Amino acid sequence: MLADAPEFPEGLEALWSDFLELHSSRGFNGTGPARITFADLDAWQRIRGVTLQPWEIDCIRKADEGFMHSLRGKDD
Repeated sequence: MLADAPEFPEGLEALWSDFLELHSSRGFNGTGPARITFADLDAWQRIRGVTLQPWEIDCIRKADEGFMHSLRGKDD
């Protein structure tokens, strides 16, 4: 539940926005949403004209990992 979610870290709003944009354009495979790949990140950076720092890429990939984990349910 969002009411139980931890407070959003200050200063990461732009990075969260980047993740949401990537998330909204993610592909699908035969079983559901596909992970955000390095190729996706590379294409997004070129299209947007930005260069993410390695730690920012790590954060986006970690958020994606959390999203994918949430799809698997609580039994994992």
